[in-house]
Amino acid sequence: MSSNRIVWSDEDGDVRKKKESITKQDLHVDESKLELRLRRLSSGKGRVVIEIKGLPKNVEWCKKLASDLKKSLGVGGAFKNDYIEIHIDNIEKVMNFCDSKQIKWKKTGG
Repeated sequence: MSSNRIVWSDEDGDVRKKKESITKQDLHVDESKLELRLRRLSSGKGRVVIEIKGLPKNVEWCKKLASDLKKSLGVGGAFKNDYIEIHIDNIEKVMNFCDSKQIKWKKTGG
């Protein structure tokens, strides 16, 4: 039972595997319009981290910001999916870093 019926066709192949025309790396970051949200988090065992949210969609820019933060403060941390985590208990140091880079910030949480 051979059938030459075309079930699905496209010039470029499978539509599901097509990339978006604009990737997250291509987006330009306007630091003057950016406002980061800083929040101090602590666990039950006394570990403290600063969480930075409100990041732009540009992954490379976010990774560079996380790297610069860690180097200038001499601490550890990581860029995760949509936020940066810095392993430091003094949020003022992160605020001063943002001020030196002329990035607006807002402190959230308690």
